[in-house]
Amino acid sequence: MRRTIFGSAASVLALVAASGAAAQDASEGADSAAQAEPDEIIVTAERRSTSVQDTPLALSVLDGEALRQGGNQGLTELAQKVPSLSFAQSFGIAQIFIRGVGNNFFSPGGDPGVATYADGVYLSDQEATAVAFLDLERIEVLRGPQGALYGRNATGGAVNLVSAAPTDSFEGRVGVQLGDFGRVQGEAVLSGPLGGGVTARASVQYRRLGGFTRNELADTAGARERGDGEDSLAGRLQLAVPVGAGRLLLTATGYTQNDSGPALKILADPFPHPAELLFGVRPSADPRSFKSQGAENRREVWSVTGRLEQPVGGAELVVIADTRGSDRLITYDQDGTERSVSTTTLDTDSTQSSLEAYVQGTSGGLDWLAGATWLRFRQSRATLVDGVLPAAFLNPALPVTQPFPFAFAGGGTVTTEALAAYADGKLALSDTVALRLGGRYSDDDKRAREFLTFLAPTITGQQRDGWGEWSGKAGVDFTPSDDVLLYASVARGFKSGALNVGAFTPAVDPEINVTIEAGARLSGPGWTFNLTGYSSDYDDLQIVQVGPLSQILANAASAQIKGIELEASVKPAPGLTLGLSGSWMDAEFGSFISTDQRRGFQPFDVSGNRLPLTSRWQGTVSARYRADLAGGSQLDFNGAMQWRSEYFFTEFNTADARQGGFARFDLGAVWTSPDGGWAVNVFARNLTDRRVLSSLAVVSPLLGSVRVASLEPPRHFGIGIERRF
Repeated sequence: MRRTIFGSAASVLALVAASGAAAQDASEGADSAAQAEPDEIIVTAERRSTSVQDTPLALSVLDGEALRQGGNQGLTELAQKVPSLSFAQSFGIAQIFIRGVGNNFFSPGGDPGVATYADGVYLSDQEATAVAFLDLERIEVLRGPQGALYGRNATGGAVNLVSAAPTDSFEGRVGVQLGDFGRVQGEAVLSGPLGGGVTARASVQYRRLGGFTRNELADTAGARERGDGEDSLAGRLQLAVPVGAGRLLLTATGYTQNDSGPALKILADPFPHPAELLFGVRPSADPRSFKSQGAENRREVWSVTGRLEQPVGGAELVVIADTRGSDRLITYDQDGTERSVSTTTLDTDSTQSSLEAYVQGTSGGLDWLAGATWLRFRQSRATLVDGVLPAAFLNPALPVTQPFPFAFAGGGTVTTEALAAYADGKLALSDTVALRLGGRYSDDDKRAREFLTFLAPTITGQQRDGWGEWSGKAGVDFTPSDDVLLYASVARGFKSGALNVGAFTPAVDPEINVTIEAGARLSGPGWTFNLTGYSSDYDDLQIVQVGPLSQILANAASAQIKGIELEASVKPAPGLTLGLSGSWMDAEFGSFISTDQRRGFQPFDVSGNRLPLTSRWQGTVSARYRADLAGGSQLDFNGAMQWRSEYFFTEFNTADARQGGFARFDLGAVWTSPDGGWAVNVFARNLTDRRVLSSLAVVSPLLGSVRVASLEPPRHFGIGIERRF
């Protein structure tokens, strides 16, 4: 499948290039974005094209070109630019949190609390988002429950990745970026007409990174020199075909990766790890190095999507059919020492098929949309751990220095069937007041086959559960003038229940989020000011806990979250744009007693503790200056400072799972030739080289309750050149 996609992309690149000369003089198609005002940003967050300042949502938009010129660090960019958002990546699996809600449970059977969509398709697999960051037009981040239009598993919000679309006129670009730590990145895009009204776009990207973290065991046979490396190839092919008065957009994507994977650093502890008890060796104490006798990270992702847009009377019918799959294998040194004490392998594969259809239109003062969706997602995971334990861990009568060989295998297969029907509408009561109402009913069914092997014959089992729940939103908009939008709403979000596959524990209840929100979107010549306040009540909040052998998902009784979010920009002088985004958030557990296996499995009342990965304060201050140079070229300077107050990785809010407050600085510049045909960019990230933990997970007590952490990249630089035509 991957070779077919990349081969097709290469063929279309050649075909579009051949037809480009004939298309150069063709009139450029005028889409909604091209017709917008010069500084207006058009979004599709409500499944309709609207100006961002006219959209009554807590909404942030990131520009795809700006991301590319700054090194495009994927979902990490969101945490640096979007209020109330944090991002973690445990074992290379993406985890987004908005307003304290997300999911740090990376086993099959659970779902994220922030829904991720790629061109209108829901992505169930958190391990398969990387390909979606190729050739993006923009990223839309919706904060708060999105239960009507974005459905289940959007209790915290939704991230909508929008790819650049085929164009009616010939255009393209070829670029390369180089940097320290062995960075090499190349990208090529061609887009234009093929004849007969058919347009196409082909995109290919190659990324290679030597790695940010030094391996102290690089001389060991089979060991990699560095961790956090990347070696990936991605491709996307799009064909837009006229169908009657509408069009059919066909998209195929492929992604392949084979590298060292994340540098999973074992943090030092005051009490000995198994490796120290057995052999007197410890993990590396150097923040930017680790010990790994071998690591492997292989990933294959593919997808095929068809999107039909067809006028039906005075309305429009949209049908989206999609199938996709992924295969991922990661192996890492679990003990982080020079002795072979523990090696872990996660072997995961998944397939997803989905079908969605909706109709949208206007009738008098009513702007309406109604639809239904079906999704089937199957994911299998086998977790394999091989190594030795201190014999005293299993029998206190034996010496702690005596190694006892063991093998652990656990996991299974989960199949999810999800059906939903939804409707959303806006009724204009007058020229200034409108009511909004949306609702969705979701019906989820999950079936699992699971297995577990540890010091005994293999245990197998099956479990099944289902949940039916409604979600939605009601609100009112007040638009006293073209530059002022005031809105208020109440929303109910639903996150599906979960199965702890391989743990042989009961199913986890769904979580429900009810949020009251009010906001203002104000704008004027050269400035925008957006402010949102919210209060959320959660029931049965799903949270990760550590069981005897593995992580499991459980329900906290409740949580309360409230906060304020701000996004503002101003142009105080010609060419200069200043920006500010930030948030204050108070996110606490309600009634919740949890058992901490790092403190002797004692129960602790964590009521009032802060939710994991939530900072009370976070924000970004940015500046951009555009200078017109002699001869007609332009030079853009940009800089940003991101800050966050402290946050914790577990519900216990203890110092051993804490990241202190920090500030980080990024700089960049882009030179563009007079005709726009050439661009040169440079960027520098994390200038002060601040060490920041991006994720931390506590593993099985039988492996010493070690803390496995990932760090954000250190200070790094890059320079790129791009030819546009």
